[in-house]
Amino acid sequence: MKQIKKSILGLALTLFFLPTLGMAEHIWMGLFSKDTPYTEQTFVAKKHLNNLNDEIEKEWANGFMITDIEYGYDMWMATLSKGTGYTNQVYLKNRDWKKFQASIGGHLDDGFTLINVEYGKGTWVAILVKGSAYREGRYDVVRYWEDFPKKVRQRWKEGYHLIDVEAADGKWVAVFVKNTGFTDQAYNSVDNWEVLDIVIKRRWDNGYRLLNSEYGDGRWFAIFVKDKNRKGETYVRRERLSGFKKSIVEHWKKGFNLIDLSEGR
Repeated sequence: MKQIKKSILGLALTLFFLPTLGMAEHIWMGLFSKDTPYTEQTFVAKKHLNNLNDEIEKEWANGFMITDIEYGYDMWMATLSKGTGYTNQVYLKNRDWKKFQASIGGHLDDGFTLINVEYGKGTWVAILVKGSAYREGRYDVVRYWEDFPKKVRQRWKEGYHLIDVEAADGKWVAVFVKNTGFTDQAYNSVDNWEVLDIVIKRRWDNGYRLLNSEYGDGRWFAIFVKDKNRKGETYVRRERLSGFKKSIVEHWKKGFNLIDLSEGR
């Protein structure tokens, strides 16, 4: 697939809260795009992390790399892709936060870039890679939502962009990188799916694309960016995992790639 062209022209912040329209049922959400370098994908889901580990090891042996990992509704899920450009990848997991941080720090010092942090069943998980276009990856942790926007604004001023968020275990964890190619970035935090659906469509109308969505601390969090990759973005929501898996296969057949997984209400 055509490689993504990258340029940085500036950035902007738009944060707003919208009224509640009612609680949705439990849902799986998948974000798909035709503008990726991926040449092939696979998807695995297991109730236990050790079983997911076994599946990941098998797919690594087949030349796939993890591009997203998610925990939700008593299920661990991972998307793995070929054509990522990654030259190496590590998959860290630890129940102890301090040991988890130490492990991430060691790999960052060794030249890896952090791209994904996830939490489930008392375990923290991180994906780090070499060979990414992203540079100078880092993460920040705050205890309270009120401190989160301040931290994001600080990193934006330093030339970073936000690529992943995880709200769990009394923490808000934000992953930042440089050299993204984004010309603008914004995010929204809303309290249910119905509002998120409205927000996504509004952002699309204003030239943004959805980069990442997460559910935690009772709210949906969505990251939006502007760049040259607007071709064929779409998303699906399903209440059953079986239907969600079927939707993934249907979109693969149409030439889409799965770029983000999320689960919430």
